Amino acid sequence: MIKIVVDHWEGEDCIITFEEEGADTVTNLQGKISKISVGGGNQSTDDIYCFANSTINFDKPREKFTPSFDVIFTDTTFAQMFLGGNAAGAGVEMRSSNTKKRWRIIVWFCPKENHKKSGSVIVPPKSGEIARWIFADCKAISFDRDFSADDVLKGTLSFEFSATDSDGYANFFDEWTSAQSTTSLTVLTATAHKGILTWNTTTPAWTGSYRT
Repeated sequence: MIKIVVDHWEGEDCIITFEEEGADTVTNLQGKISKISVGGGNQSTDDIYCFANSTINFDKPREKFTPSFDVIFTDTTFAQMFLGGNAAGAGVEMRSSNTKKRWRIIVWFCPKENHKKSGSVIVPPKSGEIARWIFADCKAISFDRDFSADDVLKGTLSFEFSATDSDGYANFFDEWTSAQSTTSLTVLTATAHKGILTWNTTTPAWTGSYRT
């Protein structure tokens, strides 16, 4: 049997999860996001010129990554990411004097027909092709909001994070598998990925623990 490999990803194939530092809660937010942009992470080189017409070339530190999300919002979920505070919810006031938390954001690409659903929770399948981006230790740096009479209330929420943390572990991960059931994605760990994140097949659910 010939295996058919996905030749492109579409918007309906996307799952986007957000995890607040220390909250142990994984939230699906793909239904409130219309666009993702990922910039930064550039790594330039430099030269040192020596005698005898010789040159030493070396890599300079990698720049920060800067993911941003075009969002549609009706509550303070995204405001809390930008302004800080312990939680977003009805009657909770977001203040610019609050301290911002870090976030782990994961973008999953897998065919929509294979998504596992349990109520409002949507998790990737345990089989088939999956691609994954992980952004760890993100802090929101801007939240530009826009509203016009012929459109919806929307905005652009931008984050930034360093290429590595203070212990030298990566903060950006890019991974793909053509068959999750036979060659699975890397299991997220507390050390390398700043916290576990699992999902199961019997009862689709997220189990997360970012920065415990």
